[in-house]
Amino acid sequence: MLKLILSVFLATSLTSSLFGATRSELKQYKVDWKPLQKYPRMYDEYHQIYQASKDRQSIDEMARALNLVERVLEKEEQWLDGYWLVGSIAFQLGSSYTHEKDLPVAREIFVKGRHATEQCLKRDPSHVLCKLFLGSSLGKIGTIDGIFASLKKARKIQDLWTDVAESDVDYRFMESVTMQGSVNYALGIFYRLIPDMLILDWLFDVRGDIDKSIRYHRQSIAYDGPNACNVLMLSVSLLCKADGDFKNSEGREGLKLLSQVESIKTEHATLRVCVKDAGKLKAKPSLSCGYDTSKQQDTSQDAFEKSQDSEPVAH
Repeated sequence: MLKLILSVFLATSLTSSLFGATRSELKQYKVDWKPLQKYPRMYDEYHQIYQASKDRQSIDEMARALNLVERVLEKEEQWLDGYWLVGSIAFQLGSSYTHEKDLPVAREIFVKGRHATEQCLKRDPSHVLCKLFLGSSLGKIGTIDGIFASLKKARKIQDLWTDVAESDVDYRFMESVTMQGSVNYALGIFYRLIPDMLILDWLFDVRGDIDKSIRYHRQSIAYDGPNACNVLMLSVSLLCKADGDFKNSEGREGLKLLSQVESIKTEHATLRVCVKDAGKLKAKPSLSCGYDTSKQQDTSQDAFEKSQDSEPVAH
């Protein structure tokens, strides 16, 4: 198992100089905590959640952290870091709700993240962390509403994330999660979930690319090292490319990585979702092309044609 993890890490590290800036070339973003420090009790509570708990925030802890930052933003409207923090926490919290009955709750949380990051970009259109989490909020809302119902937002999401990936800035959210690792992870999912259809390029100026998806996921692991979710998403893209042939190199690697993810022990709510879903995908790898932690997507030609006959989803 350790050998497999190391092989993934070494293979992906070799791509880092070929695909985006290397870690040593990136400027580290500095968070301005002064507006939060004006409220010592809330500042201490926030940092207790994210320092004492580290990689194992519960749903209740994330909800408390989101509420704390929102309350400070009501008083400190010029605090740009507060807006992306809302987007970040909302993304983590919303992603922890995966049962069908809970998706309306998750969507409301993602809408909070979208609203906050839109406000940030009105104040500073170049803010990379707000771009990252606006794209993430729009993407998650899109997977809940359905990929094809949300295609009008797809080009905006692609542009937001590409701007971040091509920037010379990085930020470390925690020991094993960086901004550049996260945006490469997001783009990997994007290029898998958007089908590779010429008509989408004509109508919406976007098109899927499974090879590009795999490269982005390998780059994500090169930045952050392997964890349950980035290895899961690499395996999903590999299985999607294998297209049912599990004896070819992509199929074999994808199935091995699923087994590795399935064995991971974690207390973090978001990572637990990935560990749980590894077993589901191992049992039915045909789900891989349309897999998302929020909701399985139907990415077939028939689904696209039906979506064009139906009313668009309100956002």
